[in-house]
Amino acid sequence: MLHLSLLQVLYSKFESDGELNPKFDARPLELPISSIKTYLKELVTPHIVHVSSAGVNPPDRPGLDLTKQPLAVHKNKELSYILTFKLKGEDLVRESGILYTIVRPCALTEEPAGVELIFEQGDNITGKIFKQEIAHVSVAALESLAACEKTFEVWETTGSINHLIM
Repeated sequence: MLHLSLLQVLYSKFESDGELNPKFDARPLELPISSIKTYLKELVTPHIVHVSSAGVNPPDRPGLDLTKQPLAVHKNKELSYILTFKLKGEDLVRESGILYTIVRPCALTEEPAGVELIFEQGDNITGKIFKQEIAHVSVAALESLAACEKTFEVWETTGSINHLIM
């Protein structure tokens, strides 16, 4: 797959071997372009969905009230720094050059809630989500242009959405 992000035209006095360009003309160069088109054989969507965890960024940041955080956040050290290593895994995915989406679910549950999902960025949410929903979110992310090269948290509402948006 060819990924073109820059097209540059170079008109130089010198050839690539350092010799003089016999066709060089010192007058200003004009290059009229009437149109530029792109042709995609496939939509550019993420090629990997990495499921991480909410609360990774970083779990010991100043101002974070640990008493209101899930067990993994306030016990990160006692849990062998699990969230710290999850963040390192995210960083490796981002640095890989592979098109990605990183999904950070809140606490996973075994019970379907049948309520709306909330997607946010910034790693400032807590809550829970049915683990099967993460599978659905991951598959949807693989088909979404908007999810490409994004990291987001997801959780279920536990009541009216109005009290969640401030």
